[in-house]
Amino acid sequence: MKRSLLVLLILSFLPAQVKWYQGNLKGIRDLSIRINLDGLTDEPWEQKILNFIELSFAQTEISVDQEIPIPRLVVDIYAIDSRAEEVSSYMINYSVYDYGISESEYIRSLEDTVITKKLRTYKVYEREMLGQSTSEKIQLDIEKAVMGQTAVFIDQWFRDNPFRQF
Repeated sequence: MKRSLLVLLILSFLPAQVKWYQGNLKGIRDLSIRINLDGLTDEPWEQKILNFIELSFAQTEISVDQEIPIPRLVVDIYAIDSRAEEVSSYMINYSVYDYGISESEYIRSLEDTVITKKLRTYKVYEREMLGQSTSEKIQLDIEKAVMGQTAVFIDQWFRDNPFRQF
């Protein structure tokens, strides 16, 4: 009994699993951005959000090139602007898509010494945020949340590309 408690105690101090996307942004320098708004249709406001993200990336070595298809940062913003109720809700999802191959295809290409052409699009990064606001302040609160999500994304990019800080 004491032995099993000791083993359980030791196992409880083992480090937890790392985030699944840790290291996936390594080597990404150019990406395109797509913003999807659902629930709020305001084209100038959408452009304002895109401009903020591009300006944030301008301070790093991440360049935005809308001509390249992949890697692509997709910012999905879903909002329920309830004028009848006191509470409005929103969800912001940051996802980065890039090309890749499955593990089995990669191993098979190493065995055959043939480079596979079966590239697929994979999600290499994702971060989601839920929030609530009032109908009058929902756009402002979404802008603050986008600022926070962009800062978290840039921080993860610097963690995956540590030599790009200098």
